[in-house]
Amino acid sequence: MTRRLVAVLLTALLCSALPKAYASVTATLSNTRITTGSTVQLTLTYDGLTTSEPHLAPLRRDFDILGSSASTSVQFGTGGSAERAQVILTLAPKRTGRLTIPPLAWDGEHSAPLRLTVSGGSATGSPATGAAAPIFIVSRTRPAAPYVQAQVHLTVRIYTDEQLYHASLAFSGNRAVLVKHAGADQYGTAVRNGRVYRVITRRFVLFALHSGRISLTGPVLEAEVATHTQASPWPSNAFGGFFGGLMQTLHPIEVHGDPIVLSVRPRPAAARGRDWLPAQSVTLSAHWNPSSRSVPAGDPLTLELDLKAIGLTAAQLPDLAHRLRPPAGLSRYPDQARLQDATADTGILGSRAQTIAFIADRPGHYRLPALTVHWWNTRTDHLERVTLPAQTLEVTPAATGGPAPTVTASTPPAPAAAPKPAAARSMRVSPWPWLTGALALLWIATLAAWLWSRRPSRTRRAPPPPPQRDTRPDAATERTAFYAACARNDAPAARRHLLGWMSGAWNVPATSLHPLLAAGLDEHVQTLLRDLERACYGGGSWGGLALAQALRDLPARRDDSRAGERDTLPPLYP
Repeated sequence: MTRRLVAVLLTALLCSALPKAYASVTATLSNTRITTGSTVQLTLTYDGLTTSEPHLAPLRRDFDILGSSASTSVQFGTGGSAERAQVILTLAPKRTGRLTIPPLAWDGEHSAPLRLTVSGGSATGSPATGAAAPIFIVSRTRPAAPYVQAQVHLTVRIYTDEQLYHASLAFSGNRAVLVKHAGADQYGTAVRNGRVYRVITRRFVLFALHSGRISLTGPVLEAEVATHTQASPWPSNAFGGFFGGLMQTLHPIEVHGDPIVLSVRPRPAAARGRDWLPAQSVTLSAHWNPSSRSVPAGDPLTLELDLKAIGLTAAQLPDLAHRLRPPAGLSRYPDQARLQDATADTGILGSRAQTIAFIADRPGHYRLPALTVHWWNTRTDHLERVTLPAQTLEVTPAATGGPAPTVTASTPPAPAAAPKPAAARSMRVSPWPWLTGALALLWIATLAAWLWSRRPSRTRRAPPPPPQRDTRPDAATERTAFYAACARNDAPAARRHLLGWMSGAWNVPATSLHPLLAAGLDEHVQTLLRDLERACYGGGSWGGLALAQALRDLPARRDDSRAGERDTLPPLYP
């Protein structure tokens, strides 16, 4: 009998303890069924005194927390006082379907799980209710199967039948895809499932850095929409009094677009040449100054090259100055290239302009070979080329001064001058005494000035040095150009732009990769950098994809050369 009584008491104790696990923390949803683009409010209430916060990490699997507010209250009654803490969360679902609000821990207690149904991911609306979503995103890419490093058009359209406040669209690439915004936004209207939507269109251009299947997180719209609530329980009077009416409040929303999936084709076997330029159009123009291509020896003859491509960025275009190999006797001096990107309806228009000066010391005729650039036409899917024809430069003898006058045999000799009288000769004053005196005074003045300059002076200061112009390369531009050079396997350009990236990021001129190798990089990256050095100085093939993927950011610069000095110099560009 005693054992049975103990068992009954234990059972009763366990039964009373089970609901208590959820008694101190309760969770409620403002709605159990929403559509894509809408948010829901989750209210957590803790009955009791607590100084901790709820553990919200399990929520982040299926929800984004857009906002939160907290409050505490104390209720007084006949039995004493009761404390209560409350947290209200605004949640945006990350996907459609039946989602679960998991049990959330708060000061050792747990809330009960809740169910939420999210329906409607497109203009077709909810399968269950047939209602179209109030806000949704539609994305479209073309072409369906692009080539690696070729331009991909991405069109993102936002459909909304509500007024959006503080709206922003987030979409970025990753290590496999570069993303550029193309053009201005467009606005219009459309009818879907009998509802009129305002449509906001934004266009992007994508460049895949490697072939294969690539997946990107879809665009995300963050905004606020208005909610109208009754401002007062009192009805409004006929005169529009102070009581009654509707009050507008804003609450945040977050709408996720579908992931962007690309099936990227590799470079075709029919593509020839050192360059891989998949584009819609490529043009190469040249302008000579002077146009006659004839100058005297020692004078410069300049060539202005302008390479343009529709569907490629300027950083993807090759450096043609180093491919023009002049014959012996003709020196080449290329200027820094001018890179420019523009956007149009066809996408990105990249331009690379560069001026090259040719100077010859000896007269003669110098022949420059033809320059050919191969590119892949993405419209016709065929290999094409643009060619700068061979040119002959004429260098004439350098101009000299006119010959000195000579006396010919037919010129009659000048008559001899008659001797002057002695009186006239005695009245002429010789200038040599005056000239001698002036030179003596000048010598004395110079000696006095030198002695004055040599005297000690505590107040003399050296003139300040002239201000130096900041000629640092832009780190962001050089970083982009470095990745583009790696993408086209151009080792010299990759090394050059990497040095520019180092100079811009570290604020010091970089002439070698030794400081980067000594900056504490891991062994894998150091090996890839040494492979780049060997390709630049030893020749041979080189692939830049591994280095581009491994070197995403520069480490902090280490300068051990001044470790033994007591004083450190201030930075060149503070």
